[in-house]
Amino acid sequence: MRCFRGDVTEPASVEEAVQCAVGRLGRLDILLNNAGGSGNTDGPATTAALDEFWNKIRVDYFGTFLALRFAIPELVKSGGGSVINMVSMAGFGNLTGGRSAYASSKAAVMNLTRTTAHTFAKDRVRVNAVAPAAVGTDRVKKMLADRPEAMAALASQQFGLIEPDDIAYTAVFLASEESRMITGHTIPVDAGSFAD
Repeated sequence: MRCFRGDVTEPASVEEAVQCAVGRLGRLDILLNNAGGSGNTDGPATTAALDEFWNKIRVDYFGTFLALRFAIPELVKSGGGSVINMVSMAGFGNLTGGRSAYASSKAAVMNLTRTTAHTFAKDRVRVNAVAPAAVGTDRVKKMLADRPEAMAALASQQFGLIEPDDIAYTAVFLASEESRMITGHTIPVDAGSFAD
């Protein structure tokens, strides 16, 4: 595995990361945008910290925007490829728990996914998003242990807490040729949240 340390909110850093990948691998076929997350100072629009709002816009939305800006030309040069944007069920607007900054940034990325898919379909670049509900990462498990009231938010997840591998499987599918006819969609991985 080869890693590059950078900052998704800095255009020069994102461009350098893309060029580093192309230089080492010879071409670019897949882009996975996975930077982001929700902070403790998020909340309803009336009380969420303004710094939290701007952080979500910078990291979640602008970071994705920059990656698309610099990676898509390389995907086009390769004859097409796949972009996977990580969003959240919160972006649909009904599972936010009052996290307005996070939810609105993810909704923006969902819209960016659709518009970019439409624009670059002619170049055989597929652009999709994955929208997880609550995933059993170490951070989420710690939050649930520290805040038992947060368990109520999991009640709609009929299959329980999602495993990180479940998200990875969906991303691998969208990166593969098996999904060659799918573009412009947000795929929920929600453990049955929307089945009601």
